Amino acid sequence: MARPKTPKQLEISINSLKKQVLKLEAQRKRAMATIKKKVVKRKVVKKIVKRKPVKRKVASKKKR
Repeated sequence: MARPKTPKQLEISINSLKKQVLKLEAQRKRAMATIKKKVVKRKVVKKIVKRKPVKRKVASKKKR
């Protein structure tokens, strides 16, 4: 038997399924539009990008 999933795992899977549904709905909309020869506005989905830590230049020490 499969182990019960944690709430976090469930949340992740639910979110991915929601994204999948959105994608499919958009696809269907576009297909219908091409049939009707209409332009559909595409919904912009922001991608979450993990930013790499940037090494800051240390202020050079003034020569005495």
